[in-house]
Amino acid sequence: MKNEFLPVMRFAVCSDSHIEGVGSSGYRRLKKAVDLSFAFSQKDEFYKNLDAFLIAGDITDKGRKEEFDAFKLIYDYATEKGTEVLCVVAKGHDSISMGKKSLSYYKSLTNQPTDFHICIGGYHFIGLSTCRLPEIYYTPMQKKWLINELDKAVKNTPDKPVFLMHHEHVKYTVYGSGEIDGWGHDFFTPILKKYPNAVDFSGHSHYPLNDPRSLWQNEYTAIGTGSLKYTELTVDGERKIHPENRSDCGTFWIVEIDKDNNLRLIGIDCEAEEVLCEYFLKNPADKTNREYTEEKQRLRSKPPVFLDNAEITLKDGYVEYPKAESTDGMPVFIYRVSVYDKDGNEIAKGKTLESYYLYKTEDKLKTHIGTLQKGEYKVSIKAETAYGVQSEPINKMIEI
Repeated sequence: MKNEFLPVMRFAVCSDSHIEGVGSSGYRRLKKAVDLSFAFSQKDEFYKNLDAFLIAGDITDKGRKEEFDAFKLIYDYATEKGTEVLCVVAKGHDSISMGKKSLSYYKSLTNQPTDFHICIGGYHFIGLSTCRLPEIYYTPMQKKWLINELDKAVKNTPDKPVFLMHHEHVKYTVYGSGEIDGWGHDFFTPILKKYPNAVDFSGHSHYPLNDPRSLWQNEYTAIGTGSLKYTELTVDGERKIHPENRSDCGTFWIVEIDKDNNLRLIGIDCEAEEVLCEYFLKNPADKTNREYTEEKQRLRSKPPVFLDNAEITLKDGYVEYPKAESTDGMPVFIYRVSVYDKDGNEIAKGKTLESYYLYKTEDKLKTHIGTLQKGEYKVSIKAETAYGVQSEPINKMIEI
């Protein structure tokens, strides 16, 4: 698709850098994301511009002045290269230290509003910030302003997507926005349902950008931005799962638009400097173009497969086995291991996430099932997609 897709507009989107100062991991990764976006653009034979760089909140870790000052260095670096830098300030971390003053301090540094509506290259970008006020996220005035600005954008470009950015996911859209996950809010739900043109970017959850559930289409389009800082997940109804290697990658999107208003989304692993995933969206302003509904994604999800010679070992309370291969272009999500006694009773089980949020995943995985008494056991392993579709099991009789 890359060779066939000719962009007329390009921008990058990230969130949750959590800068703690110059030289911190958040600072380094945000700067690297900017550099990688410029490098990606320059490699394009036909269109070399990076028109905008968007940050969907939690730019800083505690909202201290010195953290915003560190961000300003990256802001100046990007804008001096001719790229429009558009940011929203978040209630979560950006206003921990200064509260409402974080909004005015950001404005003083950048000379930019914290709620904005700007047209770049014929496309409208709208952003909303918030701050740490009790029981308040977005005010009634902000919601009214959003409706007015969306109306203006759609009237001006009825056949084009309108890009919206805020920090928190809209509830029940992308992975991380559900009731169990706890990272979604319904502030904009009744508003956005009326705007099929909207392409809504949000962060906050740190849920993997390349998880297929991070792209959602229904009445409008919602896209999770992942995180530059670390990865978090919900697994089997348990939220705030933090894998040991959660900080090994930072992710962001590069978004390209062609002359027909189609989108190409390229998910980047900042540390590996590699493409994690890629999507092509037919013009999302047309509500008949909805290839990434949850229903269609589930139907596309196919069972992973293990190689015929997959070897299973059991030692010191751990089952070790090779990874399965995806058959649908989506990453393998989780492995489920069961151990049965000679009578067929399940006596132990465990599960292991694949590190699919990294560009390079492990060739072998291991699952803790605990210490077993001497005897003969059947070990059975299934690989599973994000939509719960399981592989055929691989089995082995093991005597210990």
